[in-house]
Amino acid sequence: MMDALGDPQRSYPVLHVSGTNAKFSVLAIVTAILTEIGMTVGTYTSPDLGNVRERIGFAAPGEIQPIDEEGFTERLTYLRPFIELVEERLGDELTYFELLTVLAFEAFFDRAVHAAVVETGLGGEYDATNVADAAVAVVTNVSLDHIRQFGGDLAKAAWEKAGIAKQGSVVVSGVEPDDLFDIVERRATEKGAERILRLGREIDLVERYPAVGGQTVTVSTPRGTYADVFLSLFGEHQARNAVLAIAAVEEFVGERIAEDVLERALGSLRLPARLEILGRHPLVVVDGGHNPAAATNVRQAVEEAFAHERLILVVGMVGSKPVEDVLAIWAPIVDHVVVTVPETERAADAARLVDAFRELGIEADAIDVVESVAAAVDHAIGLAGEDDLVLVFGSFYTASEARIRLRGRGASTEERGSDG
Repeated sequence: MMDALGDPQRSYPVLHVSGTNAKFSVLAIVTAILTEIGMTVGTYTSPDLGNVRERIGFAAPGEIQPIDEEGFTERLTYLRPFIELVEERLGDELTYFELLTVLAFEAFFDRAVHAAVVETGLGGEYDATNVADAAVAVVTNVSLDHIRQFGGDLAKAAWEKAGIAKQGSVVVSGVEPDDLFDIVERRATEKGAERILRLGREIDLVERYPAVGGQTVTVSTPRGTYADVFLSLFGEHQARNAVLAIAAVEEFVGERIAEDVLERALGSLRLPARLEILGRHPLVVVDGGHNPAAATNVRQAVEEAFAHERLILVVGMVGSKPVEDVLAIWAPIVDHVVVTVPETERAADAARLVDAFRELGIEADAIDVVESVAAAVDHAIGLAGEDDLVLVFGSFYTASEARIRLRGRGASTEERGSDG
């Protein structure tokens, strides 16, 4: 398909991000820095939070704006005869993800971006996005998530995710276990990568301190140290993500980042469904994390950054994820659980979550089951006192539905306030 279009993905430099968790966070931080430098940046991410156009974005100050409806439909209309031709020749159909990937690369070509920052959908080596030849590849981490694809084999997952390395590229790795990093390093070397930068070796998070609205971080890279930079994201995991992003941008542009550029980029970040604050009194936070590694990171960030009396967890998950392992991370600190089911045929049954919480020692009177995510959010807020924390967690499906409901609640509250 890319052949038929003349390989638009090779008309601009690409920075490619793979890994189990943190791909979007790293992508967003990279994008913010490149935008502050003065580049026009296109982004490709997945999943979306309720609107497919969110997957194809263009950077704006402090955020990523989805491609507009006109641009989306124009590109799709343009691609249609190419799609039909290729599918006829192959005797097969493009998948949904392949089609969106093609559309993204074509949209970036049409906009004449200075750079495309692209997130893999699943894995790396055989992901549709790997038709791009990225100058810089980031492998954020490797942990248990896609059980069906990798069968719980982290070595296989590491090999696959490192497959985005290319001849002459620079690989930036946040993979911590030595055995898994060794796989990433060997694979990148096999692919002809020029250099490999490892978190904790060539690049490092020197120190960090919690601060109002985020944290301050000191980061070291081969090009020097950035001291006491404010990062408007919560949690040590986001500080580590910032290190990866800073190193990746340095390698991408070939020079140290100006201090004022970095301060503006890191201080203005707002990431949807990544410890996103969507209400106060009670504090309401939404996160799309869905595996044990994400749950661990979010729990640590919650305990560090959000003071609260009680923690009320609204949780809905996809059945193919390690549900019981995720819930085991939350069980020791939750005061009340509202179990729900997101609108997807892949959703885990509510009874499975209830049984898991009961096995983990949560009393029956501390568990409520509410059928829809929107109603579950309302129920949790109704249970909460002003000093409690309502955390919505477990899936991007759940996060998406919660964000829609919470934005609606905010609008109606503002309207009541304006009426006096």
